[in-house]
Amino acid sequence: MEKALKKLYILPLLLALLVALIPIVPAHAAYNAEVEFTSDIVYMESLDQGTVIFNKNADKKTPMASLTKITTAILVLERVDDLQRVCTVTQAELDELKNTNSSTAGLVDGEELTIEQLLYLLMVHSANEAAVILAHEISGNTASFVDEMNAYAKKLRCKDTHYVNPHGLDAEGHYSTANDLAIIIRHALENDMFRQIVGCATYTMDATNKRPATTYNNTNSLLTQGSYYSYTPCLGIKTGTTEAAGYCLASYATQNGYTYMTIIIQGPEGWKNRTASGGNTAFLETIRAYKWVFDNVKLTPIATPKDKVASVDVKLARKTDQVTLVPAKEVQALIPTQVDSSSISIELIPESLPEEVLAPLKVGDKVGKARVLYAGEELTTIDLAASENVRRSWPATAWYYLKKAFSHWPVRIGALVLLLALIALLIWLRLRKKQQKDSNLNMIRIRHDIDGGSPLRGVSTEQIRGKRSSLQRKRESRRRHRSRNYWRTKR
Repeated sequence: MEKALKKLYILPLLLALLVALIPIVPAHAAYNAEVEFTSDIVYMESLDQGTVIFNKNADKKTPMASLTKITTAILVLERVDDLQRVCTVTQAELDELKNTNSSTAGLVDGEELTIEQLLYLLMVHSANEAAVILAHEISGNTASFVDEMNAYAKKLRCKDTHYVNPHGLDAEGHYSTANDLAIIIRHALENDMFRQIVGCATYTMDATNKRPATTYNNTNSLLTQGSYYSYTPCLGIKTGTTEAAGYCLASYATQNGYTYMTIIIQGPEGWKNRTASGGNTAFLETIRAYKWVFDNVKLTPIATPKDKVASVDVKLARKTDQVTLVPAKEVQALIPTQVDSSSISIELIPESLPEEVLAPLKVGDKVGKARVLYAGEELTTIDLAASENVRRSWPATAWYYLKKAFSHWPVRIGALVLLLALIALLIWLRLRKKQQKDSNLNMIRIRHDIDGGSPLRGVSTEQIRGKRSSLQRKRESRRRHRSRNYWRTKR
């Protein structure tokens, strides 16, 4: 009985513990001060690390001229399976560019070209009629294709881009940002054919039904060897020039294992003032940006698991109440080579920590995050981890979860109900025990009287049994037996 009662006392604690155990439910660096830019919009990003090197007005909405054709080209490449499909030029398509004085390849009505040829003319020679012809071939008309371009930009999560045409001529409501163009370009560069087309310095188109074989130079002079703007590390992508957008160039370049993308829009001096040498600001400032980054920025360790960042309190732990946090793994970033370690700091992000840090912990368990700062600017965000093993104290754990469980009103009410039920059970057991005792005592008295003994008062069954020897119990048993036989014969 005593063991049963102990189990009943432990039950509320176990229930409370079970309730408590139920589960309840890289920033970037911008080195703008290192290079002076006269262009209004400048954006450079590492295609290896995602680090932004230069960011000048990258979120500013702007006309983007023929950089529009980047979206046109990648959309066509993803929609068409057979690039050798033949398209026939119509006069209606050519008339859409009438009186625009825009860049064209001189295509004529009835001329037959493949989609691949049109894509090369679009991206190498920046032919505006190629954009219109492709739009009609893919979507039936220009307006429908432009709708697809806008849907495509939204699919890529571009927030500030809207197209009105597929070629980029200045038009009200036709705009983008360097940030959005970077998203589109990163996606487009995943396509092998896109990279092949935009990296072509010259393109010789086979003869068509209307002209002999013709060679076209890429409008991106950085690709042209021997030109004033020639820059060997450059691999593409697209130029753009309109009165509203100024000089524009989206490009990417690689050198010594590093690859960067640069977007320049609104290059000054005005598109009408372009000279044969040295007049294109977008070309000049793109080259200047690449030279600086390749000469001055290297991938450098900025955080290692040996760096102690902070110490935090740990609950439920044995022999300690704190744990040291260190970077979860070595982190590298693109840092100017002249920077010393004193310019880099690691700062705990307090709001990244869980509400409570609970033992047990193992080395490497992630606990919160930290910012890595260079000259006060955030380079990246890193994970922090425990630097040592922390064992759990089970008494502290039981007490912690018990307190936590009883902090909830439903648990308190449930425990109270359980306690009242336990008290009621104990009272019932006590009454039952008393009734059983009284019943046994009455039975002993009756038997004693039958056997001819004197009445017993206040003697329990246990007391009677305790005072009698085994020989006495045998004699009493024989006496009761003879007594029963006597009464039977009398009857």
